[in-house]
Amino acid sequence: MILNSPTATRIFQVIKQIFLYVFPLIFITLIGLKLKKIGWHALIHALPTNPVFYALQIPAFFLLPLTEKMIFRLLLGAENSVPLVILFRKRVLNTNVLEYSGETYLYNWMTKNRAVTRSQLFHAVKDSALLSGVAGFVVFLAVALYLLLSSPAISGIIAQNMKLATILVILLPVIPALFFLNSGRKEGSFSKQQLAGVFFIHLFRSASALTLDMLIIFCASSLYSFYLSFEIVALRLFITRIPFLPSKDLVFVWLGISAAKVLNVPQAGLATVLMIMTSLQQILDYLLIGLPWLVEYIWQTRLGKKKNEG
Repeated sequence: MILNSPTATRIFQVIKQIFLYVFPLIFITLIGLKLKKIGWHALIHALPTNPVFYALQIPAFFLLPLTEKMIFRLLLGAENSVPLVILFRKRVLNTNVLEYSGETYLYNWMTKNRAVTRSQLFHAVKDSALLSGVAGFVVFLAVALYLLLSSPAISGIIAQNMKLATILVILLPVIPALFFLNSGRKEGSFSKQQLAGVFFIHLFRSASALTLDMLIIFCASSLYSFYLSFEIVALRLFITRIPFLPSKDLVFVWLGISAAKVLNVPQAGLATVLMIMTSLQQILDYLLIGLPWLVEYIWQTRLGKKKNEG
């Protein structure tokens, strides 16, 4: 088959390298040029001093793994609970390597370490990922419509002629969820109550992440209003909805800095806030998850070599 040919393999490897290295380097360079233009002294002077800004980074760091732990506990039972460290690794892979590579890692780890059937595990990972997309899209559409409604001209048109249509647009992504809930039971699949629970946990997580990000930006400076914070977070949300876009956080930082003049805020201040929001989460991921994972891998590799030599 063509897909299994050496040429196809080489093409895949080239595309993979572009995703992993070329795209991040491009946006790091673009961000670096913008920061140099702003000036390092101005950036340091614009560092947020409100301790709440930094304190809110902690729940933002734990939100996704904690809610995913609840989801897999609901689907697979308490006896097959997923350790938080595995869910943190899943996030690191999805964020820093390739989207949905974390799901592959989770699937492989669970098949080796938990007494669940492959069919049940496949459905758990698949259904959670699909319902996460549905819940995220509901929040995405709600944000987009709110931004439209904030314009007096557009909101007037919608209020007069599109009340029902507006509600239907927001609820449109729920249709796949309803399909899941009403589909027939298959081997390894889950009940309607379980899938409904998963959907609402994802919906809660998406809305909470949006709220946390907005509060973090709002607490960064007295110059930022709730609505301005909402606009910045909306930009981030729109970027995250682009499928298979590499280096989404870097793209967000670059676009956010570029949008400072449009938003009528100091570019240095916004650049500092966005850099901290993005880099602090990355630093925590690397220090608390990535580095211990690397040490564990090296240790297990050495033990494996000693056993083979023995």
